[in-house]
Amino acid sequence: SGSSASGGFAMPDPTLMDVLRVLRRVHLDWSSGGEESADRALDAQRKGVLDKVHLVFAGGLLETPDHPERCAFWRLAESLGAQCHRKWDATFITHVVAGEKRSGSVERAVKEGVHAVSKEWLLHAAQRWCKQREELYPAPGVLPDPSRLPPVPSLPSVEQRIKAALMAVKLIPVVGQNGEQRDFRLRVATRYFVGPALWPRVNALFDRFQALESNPNETSNEERDRVLKELTRLVGDDALGRIVSATEPPTT
Repeated sequence: SGSSASGGFAMPDPTLMDVLRVLRRVHLDWSSGGEESADRALDAQRKGVLDKVHLVFAGGLLETPDHPERCAFWRLAESLGAQCHRKWDATFITHVVAGEKRSGSVERAVKEGVHAVSKEWLLHAAQRWCKQREELYPAPGVLPDPSRLPPVPSLPSVEQRIKAALMAVKLIPVVGQNGEQRDFRLRVATRYFVGPALWPRVNALFDRFQALESNPNETSNEERDRVLKELTRLVGDDALGRIVSATEPPTT
């Protein structure tokens, strides 16, 4: 059912929307004669997910480095149309897909402006048959940059902003209990309540809060309270409370 418990309408599940999009394209390719069968049309859609992507793997994702083509991540990427490479080459590599460990390839990618993404970027592309936004899947150890996200729409009411913010958060994957990623989800949601002129200040407050959390001392609690009070003032008490609850990772 599309209705919510409050009598309104629930937002559509983005995964189901992805499935519908793929089926429509497959049907169009097949019915228009672009592909000779539904199977071939489906295969063409699958191989187009990561078309023109050239990637290398890092951080221990390849179980057998001498024979990477035998590894599951390598085969999965190729099934989506990506071209996998054994070695870094700055002339054509577009993505570094990293495991849990920070690596030299990730460091180089960050310095040279190449996408450094987590393995979930690849897994979710396969699951949803759609290339995912790289900034939502930063490689382990790489701080995400919310400022690279597109501007949010101007919405007249607080309730509309809350609904839009919660939908945006829902589209961002939850990967384990990573505190940096949880903060990123919260930053994205707050953009629906703070205008562009105030966004640098909000971003600076989040940075300061993370620094206080990472290096606690005798005065950090008082300063952290001041940061939270200012964030609450800028975003709004009710809105901030609701989006904080929404960005908490699920309990296991």
